[in-house]
Amino acid sequence: MGSHYLIFGNHPRLSLAEFLTLKPQARPLVETLKAGVIDLPDWQDDVLMAELGGTVKLGDIILESDGLSLKPQDIAKLIVASGQSSVDSQDDQDVIGRSGRSLEFGWTTYGADNNQKKVFERYPIHIKKALKDLGWKVRWVSGKGGESLSPAAVAKCHLTEKPNADFCLIIEKGKVFLGRTTQVQDADAWSLRDYGRPCRDDVNGMLPPKLARIMVNLAHVPKGGTLLDPFCGSGTVLMEAALATSATRIIGSDIDAKQIKDTQDNLDWLDRKNITRPDDKARFQTFIADVKLIAKHLPAKSIDAIVTEGWLGPMLKGRESVLELRKNAAQISQLWAEALKTLRPLLKDKASVVAVFPSFKHGDQIISTLTDLNLSSLGYKLDELPANLRPEELYYERTGQHLRRNIRRLAVS
Repeated sequence: MGSHYLIFGNHPRLSLAEFLTLKPQARPLVETLKAGVIDLPDWQDDVLMAELGGTVKLGDIILESDGLSLKPQDIAKLIVASGQSSVDSQDDQDVIGRSGRSLEFGWTTYGADNNQKKVFERYPIHIKKALKDLGWKVRWVSGKGGESLSPAAVAKCHLTEKPNADFCLIIEKGKVFLGRTTQVQDADAWSLRDYGRPCRDDVNGMLPPKLARIMVNLAHVPKGGTLLDPFCGSGTVLMEAALATSATRIIGSDIDAKQIKDTQDNLDWLDRKNITRPDDKARFQTFIADVKLIAKHLPAKSIDAIVTEGWLGPMLKGRESVLELRKNAAQISQLWAEALKTLRPLLKDKASVVAVFPSFKHGDQIISTLTDLNLSSLGYKLDELPANLRPEELYYERTGQHLRRNIRRLAVS
């Protein structure tokens, strides 16, 4: 069975929460800042990669060591052994006979301190030499400026196809796990659903598709259930829910008629591009409604999960005073209090709400929209998170931005 690993994107704790929500039976063995080693009995790498929004690489642990006993020559022999097993047919042997034995490999280290980095940063050079000594033509593919080798580079160089290899070295408390990548995130598919869709709203801002996918997975919609986004905008959550869940009904509403039209155009585009199946059309329902009046459109206790990003406040220029930001936060909190109160009767007893609650940065100060919300009086509580994750760790932000998207999962109380 063996152990496996995941390499997370720019928000690793959020990505870990997503994975453990989908796979609660997984047993974390090691957690570093950007990577996790886990034990999971029903590991299906291709299925997992298609489901996850926050994981950029995953694969198998092929060697566990105390660090000092991990030798470049041993890694070279592992590559050769797996390469030979992948060319057993006569046709493959003929190809090697014509072209010579050649391969490319990548190498990225995670979790290492400065001293460990010095030890392992030259390993690729030694592996390359050892492979040449064994009669292979070798190219080491490295990341730009010493950065991690990106999923796009792994895919472009076919490093998941033997005898090629992408190695991830994960270090935690003196233990070293050597992993070989088997799947990488499909950057082109994610980019297409982000920048290729017909309707985008760059003025008001949009929920990134990867974050929408993470939020949908955090909601853990039951099979045959119903998902609602009451602030659907251009439909990003609905798009990702169609691809990631087996929900029977995927509902989007918005007070703005243009947003509903944009949502419908984007959902039709998914169908035209064959990204969704033809029968997925029957799962969608969209309508124009103020969230305060949404109960007129939906029956009580009909919703299994709400996944949404509401209003984030006025567009920020970075020159706002603390007073302005506090005023924005108070306004957003008031809107959320009204929305949560209205939505509560629609939720089933075991329903979840996964939503973005923004906070604003002003120097060292963080001005939150959550502080003014009395969740218990509205019929909610913060849901428990897997492992040792804390709610304040689940956020999404980009460098240079003044807004942080705090992701919270609520349960009904």
